[in-house]
Amino acid sequence: NIKLLIQSNVYRYLGILLEGRERFEDESLSDRDKNQSSDESGPIGNTNGKDDKTIYSICPRLKAFSDWLLKIMVSGNLEAIFPAANREYAPLVEELWNDAAVRATYSRKNELEMLPTVATYFLEQAVEILRTDYEPSDVDILYAEGVTSSNGLSCVDFSFPQPAPDDIIDTADQHDFLPRYQLIRVQARGFGENCKWLEMFEDVRIVIFCVALSDYDQFAIDGDGASVNKMLLSRKFFESIVTHPTFDQMDFLLILNKFDLFEEKIEQVPLTLCDWFDDFQPVTSRHSSNNKSKSSNINNSPPLGQLACHYIAVKFKRLYSSLTDKKLYVSLVKGLEPDSVDEALKYAREILKWDEERPNFSLSEEHSFYSTEASSSSH
Repeated sequence: NIKLLIQSNVYRYLGILLEGRERFEDESLSDRDKNQSSDESGPIGNTNGKDDKTIYSICPRLKAFSDWLLKIMVSGNLEAIFPAANREYAPLVEELWNDAAVRATYSRKNELEMLPTVATYFLEQAVEILRTDYEPSDVDILYAEGVTSSNGLSCVDFSFPQPAPDDIIDTADQHDFLPRYQLIRVQARGFGENCKWLEMFEDVRIVIFCVALSDYDQFAIDGDGASVNKMLLSRKFFESIVTHPTFDQMDFLLILNKFDLFEEKIEQVPLTLCDWFDDFQPVTSRHSSNNKSKSSNINNSPPLGQLACHYIAVKFKRLYSSLTDKKLYVSLVKGLEPDSVDEALKYAREILKWDEERPNFSLSEEHSFYSTEASSSSH
């Protein structure tokens, strides 16, 4: 049930916020105690009754709800409380979301490692989503975490490019006029040595591997119950896919997705939070971080987002080359912008054409968006 899944996710996001609120409250109280102890001119034994209050403190009623929700999350029974939770606790959620302490915590959401980027979209609609008459929109479903097939595999057939509205193509001849593609989506948890669905890839000519750029500061729980950086999980899955014998004769196109979110985040959250990117040291001008428009001024360095994205692309290309001794193709995508997705698919189609012409055509490094050399610029 997608509706309950989305609502359950919202409660989980709230729980992560409330955990962060407790941490920020403890830190604030600790800092206050240190400041008071070092302030020799201040009064000792202040009894104004506000010593235990900070901007992250909530009233007892909301604190009781917070304790209950965090206890449910720890027990792993969050999904079991629906749909009764919506009827009983929706008013409290609205009060909680509007509380100054929670808003103060939310303003520091980039410091909450377990809060996914997509949580912003749902939290800002939390009151509406948790209503009993809520119906998910197409965009809600597109953003929702956890909407996957049960066995880790999804498949869809499609044509690309789509015919123009005025084009008249007989249904019987459609197969001859429009290239047909089969998109097979694989979840990391469904991949292993004895995957029965690997035979589906026997006739595949290109593998599109998608990585969310904005995951570099996000964490997830792995199969062992440990908290692991999502970008490192993506790298591990990438390594297992590209080295698997099933894919050794196929081209790989790396999609670096969510570039729009990444551009915004990189200005606030350093890329070096991911251990794999600890050597990222961009050279930028003083004004480049605030200038996202194209400029002809040769003295302006590229925006930080572009530099960081190029750096990540090079990291993956060098990793791929070291594992396969082959070239990795790379494309940037803003996943919710159709034109951006179309460009990536067109690039995949061009790669297939180059593969067909390879005996008579030597593909130079220029045809890839990113060179394996860190000093090269993107096209």
